[in-house]
Amino acid sequence: MSEMEFASTHDRDGGHHRRTTVRTTGILQNNLNVALTAHIDLVNLNDEPVEVRVQVLNWGDAVTQTNPVGTLLDVTQTLAANTRIALNATVVATNHYEVRLIVGRNGNAENVLLTTYGRTSVGGGQVVGLSVLPSQLLTVEIDSHCL
Repeated sequence: MSEMEFASTHDRDGGHHRRTTVRTTGILQNNLNVALTAHIDLVNLNDEPVEVRVQVLNWGDAVTQTNPVGTLLDVTQTLAANTRIALNATVVATNHYEVRLIVGRNGNAENVLLTTYGRTSVGGGQVVGLSVLPSQLLTVEIDSHCL
């Protein structure tokens, strides 16, 4: 990952650790018996470029899973002002996955929108129930060692 600037906080013992604001879809499941494509549309509506990181994490197919079992996509780049990009990641049949968006402090995060939906293939039809709109993303604070 590049040197994105993130806010940090102090723990109770006075130690220093990084906390990062992440917008997430939460855990989704590929409910198909075949691999699907997690399609991501990302747009920067700011008048300035912003640095963004998009991750698609594989949470596997177990009933209980402590941590992601892999990373399907991890892209960090500067997104130009008023620009849209599309990204895709392949999710194995029956696996759970999560899409995360991190926006560097250099931009207004509220003006960076992510929409994601499952597709039967790149350019294929949408899978019912696997669409997440920008207003449905959850905002969480995560320790940087979790990213």
